[in-house]
Amino acid sequence: MNARNALRRLAGRDQLAEIFERLDRQRGRLEKLERSARQAGKDDELHEREINRIAHQLAALEAKVEDLRERLEPAPQVGSPDEVTTARSLVDEIRTEHQRVRVRLSAVTTYEERMRRIEEKLGLPHD
Repeated sequence: MNARNALRRLAGRDQLAEIFERLDRQRGRLEKLERSARQAGKDDELHEREINRIAHQLAALEAKVEDLRERLEPAPQVGSPDEVTTARSLVDEIRTEHQRVRVRLSAVTTYEERMRRIEEKLGLPHD
């Protein structure tokens, strides 16, 4: 009987050792996820600050484009046809750049939504 009990204890220790190994692997995975979540939070804050900074620039750009559009809608009283053509070309370039900014902001918004869903799945607080 002593031999059987000893074998059972050894088998139990092997199982216990395997359980501890699995637990250590799970802890490692959890630590990796926590580091990733912390980094994602830092990245999210950085992107939010960048969006806030860009939003003011975008608003200023929109105001300038609208001002130029209003000036050019009625035929300008002063200026040669070349100046009008140049001004219209400039407005077109500004509109193109404005569209690029909108596309970039849309990409950032999509990224923020993905980050929010990741944070939600990880159970992290998010705004």
